[in-house]
Amino acid sequence: MQIRYYLNFKEDKRISMDAYANSLIEYQKNNYKEVDVQSFRPKIDIFSHLLYFEKIKMRYARYISYPKQIKKLPATDISHVCDHQYAHLYSVINSKIKFVTVHDLVPFVFYKKTGKWPHLLSHSLSKLKYFNRVFAVSENTKSDILKYTDCPEDKIKVILETVEDFFDNSAIDKTEICKKYNLPINKKKILITGNVFYKNTNTSFLTLEKLIKKDQDILFVRLGGVLNMDGFEHLSKYIKCLPFLKRREIPNIYKICKILLFPSTYEGFGRPLLEAMQCGTPIVCSNNSAIPEVVGDAALKSDCYDVDSFVKNIVNLLTDEKFYLLKRNEGLERAKIFNLKNFHDKLINIYSTEINNFI
Repeated sequence: MQIRYYLNFKEDKRISMDAYANSLIEYQKNNYKEVDVQSFRPKIDIFSHLLYFEKIKMRYARYISYPKQIKKLPATDISHVCDHQYAHLYSVINSKIKFVTVHDLVPFVFYKKTGKWPHLLSHSLSKLKYFNRVFAVSENTKSDILKYTDCPEDKIKVILETVEDFFDNSAIDKTEICKKYNLPINKKKILITGNVFYKNTNTSFLTLEKLIKKDQDILFVRLGGVLNMDGFEHLSKYIKCLPFLKRREIPNIYKICKILLFPSTYEGFGRPLLEAMQCGTPIVCSNNSAIPEVVGDAALKSDCYDVDSFVKNIVNLLTDEKFYLLKRNEGLERAKIFNLKNFHDKLINIYSTEINNFI
């Protein structure tokens, strides 16, 4: 059985999509020797480079250049489009069976807030109904597919995401890691992630404001590059921003942090939640969208704008060691549901079933 995974442009900078695709490819290449795993990542062509405006360049690349590039590829048994924004590739993919993964429908969910209806994405998602199977990364995402597209329910299969097995609770030298990233070893570090509006960073800032009134030794650590702190510049000494790191470096950041604070207003899945649980880092998070599907009762959940609840839950974790260890162990146990081998076995079995039915 031959599988080809279709990836994003590198210039898309969709880090979570790349992590999803790369984990599929690497794990299956290493563990399913009977399967021929291939992948295709498109390149910005010469004409795209000539386009001055970045937005126009990427639109041309996605909707015109990418389809042209894959027309040259040989046929394969299975094709899997790893990011739903490229579902429009359906008509030019040359394979017996075609799959696509839908991660989240943020542009539709928040179109009233942004004031922009995602016309091009809507065009791409109009092709979902033609795929042999559409994978949704959560029940929440499945509900959004049914709400915002014309994809029939019987084509949708929910397969909860997983993360790589190097996200684990093995011991590390915390002093050495803190030194490497220029972080103080003696501070109570709380991890925050994300750089888009629905990650609800302002609520993290408001939470920090209240926390430092109770404990000056708290430091927020943020993954993801430069942070916009307009209106919260007075908190800058309590926040340390780290650049985008290689995937294999990230588990060490979870392990030097006491807590993951995740007040997101919406998630199709929420990979940082699972990453934290697998590393043994307790979670304080919001209670919306797919988040409860991921964390169950292992995390401390509340409304995404309830700053007082976030503060209370963080303080409880930091001041009650027994309670902290309980939530840590609950997270580790919850993470077992997202077993990496089981995930890939299920995926390969679906591929095999579909190809056998085709024959």
